[in-house]
Amino acid sequence: MFSTILFDIDGTIIDTEDVIISSLQEAVSQVTGRQLKHADLQFTLGIPSSVALKQMQLTPADQQAVQSLWAKLLAKKQKSVRVFATMRRTLAHLQHRGVKLGIITSKNDEELEHEFNRFGLNDYFDVLVTADAKVKPKPSGEPIAFALHELNSTKRDTLYVGDSRYDLQSAQDAGVSFAVATWGANDLSDFGQADYMLMQPESILDLAVIK
Repeated sequence: MFSTILFDIDGTIIDTEDVIISSLQEAVSQVTGRQLKHADLQFTLGIPSSVALKQMQLTPADQQAVQSLWAKLLAKKQKSVRVFATMRRTLAHLQHRGVKLGIITSKNDEELEHEFNRFGLNDYFDVLVTADAKVKPKPSGEPIAFALHELNSTKRDTLYVGDSRYDLQSAQDAGVSFAVATWGANDLSDFGQADYMLMQPESILDLAVIK
């Protein structure tokens, strides 16, 4: 049983895939005229937006323009984003049990402010590690290692919950156990090396310590 549980945000706590990708599709189309399919952009989920854009073979000027427009379009669509069903209740139960909780996200501080804080979930978490932390971002294990240091937690007692292959790679690099949030994952074949497959948020409770 785990006494520390860390979470990704997008596709794990909040349902953001369609909003993120549709906004990026529109931004790329307006800036470059390119029409990209949803599947073409799924690789962008789980890594910092700046890293994703660098992998899209855009000119530096287009990268900057797309990133700026992408953020504006995302802001307009935020009202359609929802917390996954039962996640809020699950976090409350975990906190009540005394489990140490943390966020490991590829969002930067500004994105966290505009895209997550409004849900009122921050008080459940003892540490929030964003892409602006002075560590390498996912898929590196450094964000998780940073969180463990802040929480005074051990690898053995820590579980990371996420929905992308970058989350799995980050957990493996950090040496902690990993659970797939299947409600947000796209291709479960990416997770053959995961330690746990979670079918619903409240399944996390089965893996947490009871004090």
